[in-house]
Amino acid sequence: MKSKIFYGWFVIIVLSLIPVLLWFVLGPGDKELTGLASTTHSLGELTALVAMTMFALTFILSTRISFIEDIFGGLDKVYIAHGILGSTSLMLILFHPILLVLKFIPSDIKQAALYLLPSSHWSVNFGIIALVGLIFLIFLTLFTKIKYNYWKFSHEFLILVFIITILHIFLVRGDASQDNIFTGYYIYASIVSIIGIFGFSYSLFIKNRLFKAATYRIKSIIKMNNNTYEITFIPDHKPISYKSGQFIFIRFYNKKLGKETHPFSIASKSNSPMIKIIIKVLGDYTNKMQHLKIGDKVSLEGPYGRFNYERKGDKDQIWIAGGIGITPFIGMAEDLRNNNIKNNIDLYYSVKNSSDLVGIEELNEIASITNKFRIIPWFITNLFIQFFI
Repeated sequence: MKSKIFYGWFVIIVLSLIPVLLWFVLGPGDKELTGLASTTHSLGELTALVAMTMFALTFILSTRISFIEDIFGGLDKVYIAHGILGSTSLMLILFHPILLVLKFIPSDIKQAALYLLPSSHWSVNFGIIALVGLIFLIFLTLFTKIKYNYWKFSHEFLILVFIITILHIFLVRGDASQDNIFTGYYIYASIVSIIGIFGFSYSLFIKNRLFKAATYRIKSIIKMNNNTYEITFIPDHKPISYKSGQFIFIRFYNKKLGKETHPFSIASKSNSPMIKIIIKVLGDYTNKMQHLKIGDKVSLEGPYGRFNYERKGDKDQIWIAGGIGITPFIGMAEDLRNNNIKNNIDLYYSVKNSSDLVGIEELNEIASITNKFRIIPWFITNLFIQFFI
């Protein structure tokens, strides 16, 4: 798994640094690094191009295309890379204007200040608008607690910021045509622009038309305790194939729950025609589970993830779950019913108290069938008592 993550990041870093390579091979290269003014100006241009490349790649990482998941070893790893890449892109974009104005300091402070303000040159204004827009959207993502559907809607404005950035990159070159960064600059900028716009368009428009999500119906809804629901789906047509431990994106066709999709871990055994999920009421969306009805239509996209015990072969394993995080382990434990496993598996299940145990009867039943599987409940309240005593 670690080699997969390394390979994924290696690909991302190489792609992001392509403009630097082109600058050295097809551009002035280190000949431009002769003085403070030329050096800071060149670095300012390169940070913008690397940031633009990373910006485009974030749209590709959000497509949920299977081969990208394979490169990173799981969609969760892809989303981590997506977040890191987006944050890094923002930091590099912030450095872009700072480095460009350093050439005016300290000789012309006034010109440096004017360089960062709106002017009659729309080539520059587009850059300022894109920078402010990106800062605002990233701020919403990292530092506010807005509802998921509002956050997802705001995230779609990133493509508008990207397009404005494209206008800045192309127009500002026209204003400074005497300063060619490298031969083929416009070709490279066009390719990056197409990649970013394709990634966004694929996620929002193309994917749903090319690949129809599997249609299921709610077969049963069981309220397990005050804030946990077990929901089982049956397929309308052909069921999806999956491994226990994976997760799916689900859209409930219920007016109370909205149209957006949400990820949920599968709690049923591998390739079972009926798919089970367990949902704990924790937020705005899950609070609406009470409105679901048997027979409601749902669409399932996936499966995603590479979390499965079989990937570790016949080695002894320790499974650790906390709270509702038990969900994927229930599915994997179900696989053990009919499998002649050779390795020992210990499941440590941590909750606040015994009333929070989810699926414990099922897990104990499986443990009674095979002596290779043990479940060890771990209560946090008891831990605190032991600590303070």
